[in-house]
Order: sequence, then C-alpha cells, then structure tokens
Amino acid sequence: MKLQSRYFLPVTLVTALSLGACTGAPSDSDSAGAPETKQATVAGTSTLTSTAPATTSTAVPTAQALSANEETTPVGPFSTGRAQAYPDQGTELVISDVRVGSHDGFDRVVFEFDGTGTPGYVAGYNPEPMQQASGYPIDVNGNAYLEVVIQGTPMGLINPDDALVKVGPMNLAAGNIQGVTHGGVFEADAQYIIGLDKERPYNLHVLENPARVVVDFQK
Repeated sequence: MKLQSRYFLPVTLVTALSLGACTGAPSDSDSAGAPETKQATVAGTSTLTSTAPATTSTAVPTAQALSANEETTPVGPFSTGRAQAYPDQGTELVISDVRVGSHDGFDRVVFEFDGTGTPGYVAGYNPEPMQQASGYPIDVNGNAYLEVVIQGTPMGLINPDDALVKVGPMNLAAGNIQGVTHGGVFEADAQYIIGLDKERPYNLHVLENPARVVVDFQK
C-alpha cells in the first residue's frame, strides 16, 4: 500500500483529477450549522476521509471521536469519482485536529485547521498509494485507499514536535473506515491516505470557522 500525491506522484492522480461533475450540498458533522465554503467536484472514483489523531507505536496522536453535538446528517450527493477544489490565494493553514465517526447511513472524517484562508484539495482512489515527493510506499489498513491532498498548508508553519504532523499511520477507525495514514507535507500540500473496506461513494466539502475539510462516506 502506498501513497500517491497529486503533484509529486504519478501523473495519473493529477490527471484523473480533472474534475467531473457532482457537487455536494453544505453540511458538516464536525460542527453543527457551520457555513460551508466549498464543495467537492466529483467524477470517476474517489473517496474522502479523515479521522482523529491518535498515539500508536508508529508515532501518531490520540484518536478522538466526533463531538457529541456534531450533526448526523450526511452531505450529498455521493460519488466514487475524483474531487478537486482550489485554495484561496494566500491560504496558510496548519492541521489542528483529525477525527472520525460513524453515523446512521454514513461514516465521516474531519480535518480541522488553524490559520487563515480556505483550503483546496485533490482526492481520488489510489490502488497503490505512495508518499508524495519520495515515492515510498506507505502502510494503510483496508482494501481500498482514498488519497487526499489538502492544499494551502505551508511547511514553514509546521511545528515538527507536533504529533499531528508526524508521518505514518494514525490510530483511527470507525465504521467502514479502517485506517488513516499521514503521508507528510511537501511545500504546501498535506497528504492523507484513508483505508476503507472497499471503494465507497463519498462527498467531500469544506467548512469555515474553523477551516475544515470534511469527507462523508456512504454506507
């Protein structure tokens, strides 16, 4: 299992990311009523997930469940296609939390950020994910892998001692989400691989205040 980045991995992901149609309606289980800034354009095959950071023997933060007050209504429509959205100009964000939860009819992953601006993303199913830039294979639990590259996260803002920025598997799982691996940050792109039991339709959207990239997987 390996991770492939939109910019620095096989051009297949980037090319396939040429957007298809399919935009999801705003919604987020990460914080009720939070306004949505952007939504994923989907087409082809892709899935988006994120989970709470957790400490494991491979070096990762502590897993957290989605807040009890988070909405339990999924965002749609769902698709197995690839998704892409561009970040606002001047966006400078740092990861502050990753959490995952399972709900009636869908599983959800939330990537939360501190900083300014709105993140962009490139996402798609990747049978052999590899670490961006280096091309090294990365271990991820599961049988299908959704690669998510979140844009607008400059390396210069990262605290190397923060467990959330360490490369490797996170101790996160919920419902059909079997694992999440952080592939690292290269330039201003943060890479995550989400392992699932199989390819599932998803919806990826962005919320603000705080900035979040949210992925809902259809059960």
